[in-house]
Amino acid sequence: MSDSAGEASASFVRGALRAGVDTCVYLPDSCLTPIVRAFQRSTNVAMVSCAREDEGVAIAVGLELGGRRAVCLMEASGLGYSGLILARAQAQRTPVMIVASHTRGAGEPFDYHSATALLSEGIFSGLGIPYEIAREGQSLESLVFRVVQTIRGQRTCFGLLIPPYVMMGGQA
Repeated sequence: MSDSAGEASASFVRGALRAGVDTCVYLPDSCLTPIVRAFQRSTNVAMVSCAREDEGVAIAVGLELGGRRAVCLMEASGLGYSGLILARAQAQRTPVMIVASHTRGAGEPFDYHSATALLSEGIFSGLGIPYEIAREGQSLESLVFRVVQTIRGQRTCFGLLIPPYVMMGGQA
């Protein structure tokens, strides 16, 4: 892992821990792997690996209903599988933080992520789920803290999209 990816992932985890996140639900994703590894190094966070994105969102919803605070990490393409459970969570006002890689914005280096990028923002917008796109790794701590504060206070789902360049230490 590069120093930049390490700094960005450490910043993310600091913000999550400060906000009271106690569980990380994740699917393998090359862009978000540094964040998963940083969570794994933390002794304060339970790790839940899952096979499908909709399963991950459902687990995060169940954890919230059971009194836990979870973050769910996935590649944005998996949001397409997660539409129904995200709609249910939003309708019943169950706060869930979804962190996904790839966006329609600048900094996506490969055309094979274009469908993924279209999907992520479309799902969030279509379901009325607020979302933000991270712009730099150093600010992830405060951004993650604010997102968790928002989902808890407004009882809503929230999407945080992290482009690959952010995890590599670049800025918009």
